Amino acid sequence: MNTEKKPISHLSSALANIRLTQQQQPTNTGNGLSNPLTSPQAVDRVAQYRENLPTEGISLFSHRSAPNGFKIAVILSELNIKYKTFYLDFAKNEQRSPYYAEINPNARVPTIIDHDNNDHAVWESGAIVIYLCQRSGIDSPLWSDDFIEQSSINSWLFYQASGHAPMIGQALHFRYFHTQVIPSAIERYTHEVRRVYAVIEMRLAENREAMNAERATSTMGNTPIDCSMSSMQSDNGKDQLIGDSDRDYFDTPVWLFGGRITVADLSFVTWNHVVDRIGISLENEFPEVYRWTKHMLERPRVSRALAGLESD
Repeated sequence: MNTEKKPISHLSSALANIRLTQQQQPTNTGNGLSNPLTSPQAVDRVAQYRENLPTEGISLFSHRSAPNGFKIAVILSELNIKYKTFYLDFAKNEQRSPYYAEINPNARVPTIIDHDNNDHAVWESGAIVIYLCQRSGIDSPLWSDDFIEQSSINSWLFYQASGHAPMIGQALHFRYFHTQVIPSAIERYTHEVRRVYAVIEMRLAENREAMNAERATSTMGNTPIDCSMSSMQSDNGKDQLIGDSDRDYFDTPVWLFGGRITVADLSFVTWNHVVDRIGISLENEFPEVYRWTKHMLERPRVSRALAGLESD
């Protein structure tokens, strides 16, 4: 018998394996949707967990194939906040437990409970991201203490939460979960996802051009870009410097705002990680988005969070 432990989640492959079966479909009793948790034999795991909550850190309620849940795991990891993940079982309708609805009336994931702040609960992924940044204080490397900069970061956060994630979610739904194949719906939502990515592609390309212009200005003013480039000059030092700059042009990461990575960038990474499931190739169609995503996926705390690994 193979006893090798399977990884908790690898989002893209997890979605690839999801197919609704008859057993996963909720049954109708004639009086609405049945809830397995109401069975006398059922054990409400959410109730049990809430009766024995951790005394510190964050509890994250998520699902093993929910990009929004893993989005919060990424932010928690990057902010170095101690957390524990409770994976809800949707096949058992655990998201409809009254003990879960008490902390999230929308009965969706994600939700967090902050045990360092009197077990305060926050739901909706965008609200959670902002809460975690404010919780971390003004020195948070992913946020800003300037309200003007905060508004720019929030613009991208809301764009991701209202336009990016829902459109990919709808495209996934009509490709894999809807009871009927509706080509027009698949086409409509896939087209909208491409439109959303075109906006991001343009912003990243503009930021790269601005970065390149700034470097060119520094070079023309005889200010070395860095010591390593200066030391590599030879008899044809000018040509050598230009060649290195060209090679470095696409290797240097660019970000949505402020010349540094923020939650505005990280909020996109988990959904970018699954967009191939709706037939969109970031590498071929949106190269700046692809490079941007690749830089984020290479961050150790991001890769830990996507692998389902919690706090160190």
